[in-house]
Amino acid sequence: MLQCPHMGTVFQETSELLISSLITCKGLLEFDRKLSQELVKPLACDVVGLYLYSESANSFSPVSEALTTSSSPGYLIAQLPSDGTMKEAVVQRGSALLENNLAGSSWTEATILNTVPFQTASVLIAPLTTPISKGRKTETIAVVAAIAIGRNNVFTESHRIFLERLGAQIGPILQNVLASEERDALMAINRQVMVGAMTISHLIPLVRDILHGVVRQDMTGLVRFIESPQGTWFDIVYREGVDIDLSQLRQFPFEQMAPAEMMATGKPLLITGHNHARFPERSYIESVGILSCMLCPLHVRGTQYGFLAIGSRRRNAFAERDLAFAEQIGFHLSQAIANLTAYEEIRSLKEQLEQENVYLRDEIKAAIDLKTLVGESPALQKTLKAIEQVAPTDSTVLIMGETGTGKELVAQAIHQLSVRKDKPLITINCAALPPTLIESELFGHEKGAFTNAIARKVGRFELADGGTIFLDEVGELPLDLQAKFLRVLESQELQRVGGTQTITLNARVLAATNMDLQHAVKQGAFRPDLFYRLNVFPLRIPPLRERRDDIPMLTRHFIKKYGERHRKPVIRISGSTLKALATYDWPGNVRELEHVIERAVIISQGPVLFIDDLEQYPSHTNNGTAPQTLAEVERLHIIEVLTQTNGTLSGKHGAAARLGMKRTTLQHRMKKLGISCSSFRSK
Repeated sequence: MLQCPHMGTVFQETSELLISSLITCKGLLEFDRKLSQELVKPLACDVVGLYLYSESANSFSPVSEALTTSSSPGYLIAQLPSDGTMKEAVVQRGSALLENNLAGSSWTEATILNTVPFQTASVLIAPLTTPISKGRKTETIAVVAAIAIGRNNVFTESHRIFLERLGAQIGPILQNVLASEERDALMAINRQVMVGAMTISHLIPLVRDILHGVVRQDMTGLVRFIESPQGTWFDIVYREGVDIDLSQLRQFPFEQMAPAEMMATGKPLLITGHNHARFPERSYIESVGILSCMLCPLHVRGTQYGFLAIGSRRRNAFAERDLAFAEQIGFHLSQAIANLTAYEEIRSLKEQLEQENVYLRDEIKAAIDLKTLVGESPALQKTLKAIEQVAPTDSTVLIMGETGTGKELVAQAIHQLSVRKDKPLITINCAALPPTLIESELFGHEKGAFTNAIARKVGRFELADGGTIFLDEVGELPLDLQAKFLRVLESQELQRVGGTQTITLNARVLAATNMDLQHAVKQGAFRPDLFYRLNVFPLRIPPLRERRDDIPMLTRHFIKKYGERHRKPVIRISGSTLKALATYDWPGNVRELEHVIERAVIISQGPVLFIDDLEQYPSHTNNGTAPQTLAEVERLHIIEVLTQTNGTLSGKHGAAARLGMKRTTLQHRMKKLGISCSSFRSK
């Protein structure tokens, strides 16, 4: 209770009722409204206005509607800088101030009288203080102003003393109200942000709505720092309330701008509209209507992510209290962004793992029975015997053979006959990937290891842990990668690209090539130490011309297979056709024979298979210009298939499918052999 012998019981009763009423307030606006309602009558004034005081910025942020509504006379006074005002004097003196003739005074507020309907006023201002223990007895957190419009000599010394003592009593109440309001708002944000997964576009409006209940603003933005060719800059992730043209801001040097100062200090920045002359961008920001703003830094995972920007169309719109509250919201927002980022990474990794699981399931389903390696020739039986001998071991196997001999089928057979058959068989075609991607595919990479590495990737060697990895066309590995591959073979350890952690493996290695690796070693195209490490158990797959006795059996096998697949009633093959097939050298080997039979089955019209265009399959003995190298054989075979498919690479009946390879692999081989696809398309 106020104790002053010069005051009447009216003032005492007013103070008691006001204090009991203010204690129950849930927020700043309710506090301001009750304060005004209870003081207008005993002070015989027209307006009671409340300002929050900011010591660091020496500014006063208006709270009351009479000070924030643009049509109100008090609005212009609230927009003034603090220099030379009665509010500033009150804080400096630490006591209430009475002015019964504003028009005749030298206060800065008097300059506004020339622009308002009334010519004079009586003004009474008092500080709202709280006790502190840092060298000073009290600290001003706000000021309250009572104004009698158009009248002089309204207030007395008793009024001044009453308001001064009242300010000392209600200052701690205001402090508690502000703390309670902030706590409730932060708890609301916590409850909302932690529920489920959301995007930033959903998060910021949620934060803005809760923030607006405590701090009135006209603009909310989320800004992220980026590195551009010109240096540090920023990008607007979310903006609402005002249009900002980043190209207009580009004319200003970043290091002199407000975000740079905030970034350098790591502290939030309060711009009142009167304290930002040092920032070159102020003219543009004011031109879009923002006169006050707060910048609150956001730190995500220990790095400066960006900042939360809050703006107002009024000067002096924000106080230190608002800045501290916005900073707390910035902490919560930083954590939310970190969670969202982690959620996105988890989702990305989940999708990647799902893709890898599909890949693994497909690889496991690729199990092959040895019966698929059709034939009874001595050459094939020798190969099958070698497969049965090496399969139960963990030995590295180098499978050699021409294109189309079935090297991948042999690798699948070795895996299925091994103790690792219940684990994955991972296949990678070394010729189908650009050199820049092979290392990542084999060994994996960490997030950020290179451009577009947005998440960790598990490599094929890790996927094959406990199982088998099959490297097809191993001769195509770049030399620098051969050394890394050799280390993995010898140590069964690897590091992902961009990583430092050593990962231990247990993967059996099968490799295949249609190259003469010994010749490649002599030419310096293949490392000799890797060749000897791979050549532990060499396994040669005989070409079809060395096992001609198997052609009839293979032909019948393919007729049955594709007759059922294409629902064709083909049950046998003509003798002349079979004889012609048996005399052809088949540079594409079993794969070429399979595709020839499939095509013939598709176009067949009865139960007996005829191939009318056998002249395109001349025998080796009748062709005096037969190709001399594997590359020539492969080139002629690809040209033949492209001619049959009219230059079509993909699709069920395209050249890639007929050749039993991926479209990307075929394109790579065509480029290497100098074959243009456009030459085979109909005009």
